[in-house]
Amino acid sequence: TQDTLYITGVEYPAGYDWVKDVEYGTVACSLFVEKEGKRVLEVPVGYFYQTSSDPDMHRLVGGHLYTDFSSDTETVIKKDGRTLFRYPGREMILSFFVSDSGDVYTVGESRSGDRGFVMRRNGEAVLETGSGYPVSEIMDADGTVCLVYRSLSSGDMSGGGGYYIFRDGVQEPLETAGEGCEVTDAAYARDGLCYVAECPGKSMQDGYVALITGTGMYPLESGMYGTPSGCKILCDGKDVCISGYCRRHDGGGYIYAAWDSSGRMLYSLSPGVYPYYSFVDHGDVYDLVSAASSFDMTVCYKNGALLYTYGRGAAFYSSIPSVMLRGSLYTVFSDRESSGCPSLAVGGEIAGRTFNGYFTGVSAW
Repeated sequence: TQDTLYITGVEYPAGYDWVKDVEYGTVACSLFVEKEGKRVLEVPVGYFYQTSSDPDMHRLVGGHLYTDFSSDTETVIKKDGRTLFRYPGREMILSFFVSDSGDVYTVGESRSGDRGFVMRRNGEAVLETGSGYPVSEIMDADGTVCLVYRSLSSGDMSGGGGYYIFRDGVQEPLETAGEGCEVTDAAYARDGLCYVAECPGKSMQDGYVALITGTGMYPLESGMYGTPSGCKILCDGKDVCISGYCRRHDGGGYIYAAWDSSGRMLYSLSPGVYPYYSFVDHGDVYDLVSAASSFDMTVCYKNGALLYTYGRGAAFYSSIPSVMLRGSLYTVFSDRESSGCPSLAVGGEIAGRTFNGYFTGVSAW
């Protein structure tokens, strides 16, 4: 069971202005892991150590810290500060997955401007596309590692343009909802592979978006709003919800909304309120909304209703800022004001921390 709280962060020397970060890459800072409030790992950061402070270049998996780093010529993957493998080429990691056997799968795209992406197992390429992009994260499909992606060229390993699923070393075409439909996300759930397809119509009102599962196609309700777009799947164990944006017919911008797996709209937020991070836990959808200005509050919604107000100074600087554990919502904040301290909220109660730096993520393992 995932019942242990882990937090990652970056600490800088006292007095250093990490917001301006004029000594990026050379300042003596460290990446740390907290386990139930106690530091269990500190890794030095910088060019010399081939470890970055960027929140999107490290992640915690199974209680271990995995980092990626691009030197001038290669990409380096480390686990708890020790090199696992390295390979030629400078890649930006788009998806990261550790199998039960400990194999590390990555999807990366070139930082040098080359098109396409490469999927690797322990640094060795298992799938390459000359032009295209991943649609899903790397997924565990009942013990099999798989990826849904789009190929834009007939010269790829896939053999042609279109949508594919890569599973057990084999590419298979993905049956999409229809001609011209765009698959925006995919996940593995109770009924097998499911994905969201945005399908065009003759006008904005004619188009539709549907969740395609092993049991059928479920169009998303748009109610009084226009066709949804930018839809993502939120996984809740083997169940799923969908989040996305609906254009208002009166031209007044977009509203954020969530749907269940049958396409029923669960709720929508007020116009202009767009979450920084959303997740589902036991059927409840949580949306964290960052303050848009110094006058706004950073807040959390539960199923569309205001749950917690965290205040004006609380900002997110992490890829995963919140997790549900032991019946409480744990959320990490960083204050981008030069004198501010990072903080941890348990439920609606915020407690400040005294180190100079920021939290980069929170998770349960």
